[in-house]
Amino acid sequence: MAASDGSEYFDVDIESGHGTFSRRSNTEEVQRDETELLWAAIERLPSGKEKKTALMRHQISGSNRSERTETIDVTKLDRRNRSLIVKKALDTSEQDNYKLLAAIKERFDRVGLEVPKVEVRFEKLNIEADVLIGSRALPTLLNCARDVIEQFLTSLGIFRPKRHNLSILKDISGSIKPGRMTLLLGPPGSGKSTLLLALAGKLDTSLKKSGKITYNGHELNEFCVQRTSAYISQTDSHIAELTVRETLDFGARCEGEGFAGNLMRELTRLEKEYKIRPSPEIDAFMKASSVAGKRHSISTDYILKVLGLDVCSETVVGNDMLRGISGGQRKRVTTGKSSMGDVEPMK
Repeated sequence: MAASDGSEYFDVDIESGHGTFSRRSNTEEVQRDETELLWAAIERLPSGKEKKTALMRHQISGSNRSERTETIDVTKLDRRNRSLIVKKALDTSEQDNYKLLAAIKERFDRVGLEVPKVEVRFEKLNIEADVLIGSRALPTLLNCARDVIEQFLTSLGIFRPKRHNLSILKDISGSIKPGRMTLLLGPPGSGKSTLLLALAGKLDTSLKKSGKITYNGHELNEFCVQRTSAYISQTDSHIAELTVRETLDFGARCEGEGFAGNLMRELTRLEKEYKIRPSPEIDAFMKASSVAGKRHSISTDYILKVLGLDVCSETVVGNDMLRGISGGQRKRVTTGKSSMGDVEPMK
C-alpha cells in the first residue's frame, strides 16, 4: 500500500510471500520535469538570447534535493562559475580532457553535424636564403655598419652585395592528415623550423620560396591559415608583468568568436529540429567558449586546467630580469596562448 505522502509503499513478493518495505523518492522525477521545463523555456527565447543562456546544476547541502538546476547567462559569468562549468564539463575526478572532447564529438554525431577538417599538403617545396659567409657573417660593429650602408645602396639600385645562396629545403613533398599526430624528426639545422614556419604562413619575407602549400586544396593566399593553425615559437615572448591568467585572457580576446559561434548556432538549430536535449554541462561549456570580446574567458580556465597552470595562475610570467614562473610553465603558457582558439571535438 502506498503511504499518504507517496514516498513509501508496501510491496508483497507473491512468489515468496514475504512483505518488503521500499522507499521510493520522486525527487529525480521532479528534477527531470523541472529541467525539461527550463529547456522548453530556453527554446522559446530569441535566437540571440538563446545562445547566451544555458543550464547549470548546483549541489544543495542540507536538503532532501541533491541538485538544483537554474538558468545562467554565459556572458555574465564570474570566476567561480567559470571554474565550476569547466569542472563539471570535465566530469571526472581526474579531470580527463579526453572525456570532454569525446562528449563534444558525440554531441555533434547525434545530429549528424561534421566538424570541418583540414588537410595540409606541400609539393616540391624549395626554400633558399642569400647569406654572407666567412668573416663577413660575424656580427661585428664593422660588419653591422657595412650591412646598413649596403642596404641603403641596394635600395637605391646602386650596389648589389655578393651573397652565397644557401638551400634550406630542397624539393620536399608530403601531407598532414586530419585527426593524426605527425612527428617531425631531423638533426639540428636540417630545416624543421623553416618547414613549420612555411606551413603556418609565417616564413620570413627575405627567404625565397617556391613550390606549393595547400590547405584543403586552397593555397595560402586563398585560405586564412591563422584561423586553423598555430606555430609555437621556441622563444617564449610574453609581457613579463602580466600574470598567467591575464596573459591567456589577453590571447582569448584577440582570438574573437571564430567559427565556434556559427557552429553553435547550427548545432542548436539541429538539436531543436531533432528534439534532442544535450548534456547541460557540455552545453554550458560550449556556449561559454563561443563568447568573444569579454575581459575574462572560460577558455582561460579550460587551458589553465588542461595544461596544469592553475597552480600558478596568479603568478607573473616574468623574464630574465623579473622572477616569475618556471621555464617549463612558461613554455606551457606559450602553448596555451598560441592555441587559445576554439575548443574542437576529436577528429
